[in-house]
Amino acid sequence: MAEKDILEKKLMAHSDVFADCGNVFLYGGRKRLKAEDICPAPTESFYRGKGRVHNQFEDVSAYLLEEGEIKLQYLIGNETALEGRQVLRKASYQGGAYRSQLESGKPVYPVIGMVIDWTRKGTRVPLSLHELLRREGVPEEDLEHVDDVKLEVYHMNNLPAEVRESFTSDMGFVADYLNEGSFERRRCQKIIHVEALCEMMEALTGDSRFTDQVEELLKRQKEGEEIVMCEYIDMLEARGEARGEARGIAIGEARGKRKGEKKGEKKGEKKGEARLARLIQVLLKEKKYSDVEAVSISRRKRHELYRKYKI
Repeated sequence: MAEKDILEKKLMAHSDVFADCGNVFLYGGRKRLKAEDICPAPTESFYRGKGRVHNQFEDVSAYLLEEGEIKLQYLIGNETALEGRQVLRKASYQGGAYRSQLESGKPVYPVIGMVIDWTRKGTRVPLSLHELLRREGVPEEDLEHVDDVKLEVYHMNNLPAEVRESFTSDMGFVADYLNEGSFERRRCQKIIHVEALCEMMEALTGDSRFTDQVEELLKRQKEGEEIVMCEYIDMLEARGEARGEARGIAIGEARGKRKGEKKGEKKGEKKGEARLARLIQVLLKEKKYSDVEAVSISRRKRHELYRKYKI
């Protein structure tokens, strides 16, 4: 769990991803936040308990800056185990952020908190302080005098398609995979934070295929090459087929057969041939005969044109 929390923070710490999450969850997809206006904010705050001062850490925190001035502070908690008193945790973090403004002498800015849930289980935690207090038996006549705190929880494993479509950053890959089991809808989208995305996908799924090719992808990215999801998908499928073939060979040898190897080879060949055939048809239609020759011998050229023609 601790490693998963760290990797979730790693991806979310990128300003474009943070802004994207804020736009999708808080503003319904409207581009209220821009990456260039996001600045990291302190995640540590303090409170007094049992006669001494304690510190507490929120997962990710950022300021919205306009002309160099703080206009808003956002707090994001990544949770893999929501607590029944989660709303108190939110109140504590926001209280710490407001406490730091008390004697600053600068204009007061609002603090917005939200929780992203990464579990695969539904939850019925109280979504407001009043709801929690009602469960604890507090009478309504007393609640009238208690300031309420709302808890916004966004469940990554249960996001509607129309919400996921609003993501424009690498977080869209994560959201689609958790809800659909694939990246197909974003196969033409460029990957920006290769290492953070791959490591997060492995942490969430337990599948090491996601990080097997990280070094190669990073090398290509450093050389100035854009990494598009369709290439990553091809690499994942190739890795999966290679593993399947290896298992098939091992089983075949034990049984005196080689069905696994043949099945893996046929599947890969059939898929590759169909994709290449579609590309060649397009090139012939446009009379780009030199490109037809190029794709027949160059894998990189094939993938370049796969991206261009969205095949």
